Amino acid sequence: MPPPRLLGQAALSMLDQACLSALNLALGLILIRLVSKGAYGVYSQIFAAGLFATSMLEALVSNPMVNLASGRSGARLGGLIENMGRYQGRISTGLAVILGALCAGWSAAAADQAHPLLLGLAFGLFVKANALREYARSVAFLDFKPARVLRIDLLYAACVLLGTLLLARFDRLGLEALFLVFALANVLAHVLADVLAPGPARAPAPPGRGGAWIGRSRPARADYAETVGQAWKRGRLGVPGAGLAWGVNYSYLYLAALWLGPQAPAELTASRLLLMPISLCVVAWSRVARPRIGQLLAQPDAGRIHRLLLRSVAALVALALLYIALLQGLFPWLQVHVLAGKYDTVQPLLLWWGLYFVVYTARWVGTMALMGQDAYGYMLIESILSFIAIFVALKVAVDRHGLPGAIIALIAVELFSLAMTWGRYWYQNRS
Repeated sequence: MPPPRLLGQAALSMLDQACLSALNLALGLILIRLVSKGAYGVYSQIFAAGLFATSMLEALVSNPMVNLASGRSGARLGGLIENMGRYQGRISTGLAVILGALCAGWSAAAADQAHPLLLGLAFGLFVKANALREYARSVAFLDFKPARVLRIDLLYAACVLLGTLLLARFDRLGLEALFLVFALANVLAHVLADVLAPGPARAPAPPGRGGAWIGRSRPARADYAETVGQAWKRGRLGVPGAGLAWGVNYSYLYLAALWLGPQAPAELTASRLLLMPISLCVVAWSRVARPRIGQLLAQPDAGRIHRLLLRSVAALVALALLYIALLQGLFPWLQVHVLAGKYDTVQPLLLWWGLYFVVYTARWVGTMALMGQDAYGYMLIESILSFIAIFVALKVAVDRHGLPGAIIALIAVELFSLAMTWGRYWYQNRS
């Protein structure tokens, strides 16, 4: 892909992630103002479980699909996407059932929710519907069509905000109703994205391009089992790593609630929420750069991939530092007009979260390079070591520093992962 086109698609992807960032920020701020700290803490823990489902599907479906799509085009690529869509649909249904049941049990036993069964059902529907939208987004990125991704996510954001505001207006802003709104918004966004597509985009998609609804009315293709086997060959190593990485990134919420009380996750989530645009910018970059990295790694010229990775690190870290500085300057206003004076401990936590996201940004670029090298075995070892380290670090840091200790532990483990990731990349290239 010519550099100008790559930059244009990266800009669209960044705009898409800005939309999602704005949605998460707006939704978080609505909940901060309108629900109790305890309810917001429960919401943050359930939503983190939804991110676990997304991580599993990325490891099993999205990432292997990028590798399998290399060198394919036309009908062969369409057949691959159709097979992976059927595969993704079955996995997402299983995840929705399992996580919905776990959510219901946890809500009844530990979270003291009034309607645990209804909450579990709503969460399960959200997991399934969100998986459908995410697959449609993955197919669009694979086709180098970030404009379609942006259209889907704009519609999703509009539906979520409208539904949430209606719940607030009629005093029905409970967690059960909120996750049902999320589920419905995912489905509507996918359907309306095709209905509202401009011009020729309204034409029926070729086989394999239907995203979320693939495999509903057609029998499985003859090569379905072969495709699933190839995907599983790659995904089986990525799944444990993705699960362990989720544990490293989100176990602090559950341990903080256990050690510091039910309001601790709310404090940590509210402070992290203000810095989430940094993480979403990194995700936007990775969505566009991932196929490009795969192409460059297949070429003998290593200098091009080195330059892409180093420039990406420099640009993303610079954006992160600029945003952190802006946030610190605006915090007095945010404390009064956004946080509603409920979260007095947020400001000291912001700098710690800022340092965490700077390290995370540099590490994630290296992770994308290792994925391009198919270094899933090494990444699994790294994830296991990080997973073990996070529990030790959390126990020591929380005992010594309280609430900030949870973030300090995350920074320490992220630095460890950063050293392992880039060390492996440079060693592999020297070899």
